[in-house]
Amino acid sequence: MMNTKERVKNDILVGMRMHLDNCTMGILDAVIIKAIQNVEMEELETRPATADNTNSYIMELFITKKAPKLSKNTVKYYINTVNEFAALINKPLNKITESDIEYYLLKKKSGNTNTSLNNLRRNLSAFFTWMRREKIINENPCDSVEAYSIIEKPIDHMEAAEVEMLKKGCTHKRDRAIIEFMRSTAMRRGEIPLVKINDIDFRTGKLVIFGEKTQKYRTVFLDDVAIHYIKEYLQDRGVSEASREPLFTHLRGDKTQVLDAEGIYASIKDIAGRAGMDRRVYPHLFRKTTATNICKRGGSEDAAGEYLGHAPKNVTGKHYIYKGDRYIEQIFHNFVEAV
Repeated sequence: MMNTKERVKNDILVGMRMHLDNCTMGILDAVIIKAIQNVEMEELETRPATADNTNSYIMELFITKKAPKLSKNTVKYYINTVNEFAALINKPLNKITESDIEYYLLKKKSGNTNTSLNNLRRNLSAFFTWMRREKIINENPCDSVEAYSIIEKPIDHMEAAEVEMLKKGCTHKRDRAIIEFMRSTAMRRGEIPLVKINDIDFRTGKLVIFGEKTQKYRTVFLDDVAIHYIKEYLQDRGVSEASREPLFTHLRGDKTQVLDAEGIYASIKDIAGRAGMDRRVYPHLFRKTTATNICKRGGSEDAAGEYLGHAPKNVTGKHYIYKGDRYIEQIFHNFVEAV
């Protein structure tokens, strides 16, 4: 369990969370570790904690230490699940048992698919794994709770004819630019708003982006088709290729305002609606389609994962083999680039 030193350090970090940014919090963490390294600490008094203040402290600690390393959507998803779980079980989070997890999932079974239940279980498991690593608990109560069985469906993707049909719904130059950009780069919708125009090397098509989930930079590429339609869109917008404005912006109002992730989603949905498509089209579908096309064209699953920015599955690939931009560029030219 957490010792006195660790508790003191965490108390300081939680207390300073609202006053410091993430970078400064990291510096403070390192300073505290050095300052108390050779100091012996002993609690003079231990008071029994209530469910409320125990859970409140744990959530504050999670927001302080773990949340900055995750995407905003992931943090929101985790916190919503844990808060709902804690409200139902009404126990301190450091006293949760396997049966509590099973009871929660049983209560959620009505109106939820097995996939949704597994997502809730995964959220709780990730949270309790973090608690275990922080030495708040000794073991993760989710470990022995079996996942619900799921019948695997075929991977959702667009066939070539559907991609061509989607293009018919493009009524503005931004529409076609977005479609070709997502087809070529396979970026997550949350990553796209971070791209500035001058991030793109319009000569080579190279673009270095910050991964939303991996929290690491990776390289993607734009083919000639994508670059053509992006240039047309920028010309229509009246901005140069050297501009530091966001790549995609609003069509109305402040036309320099970035088109956020929700705006990307809405734009894709509107394009599909105008094209008269009778299937659901959404931003992540482009990632699935690009990955599927890589494999259809002879690429491996690993190559698809590399281009999409997934973490390597094996120890050797993750820690011992350097794969630079040239390797990603080869995947792009061989399996992604429009021909």
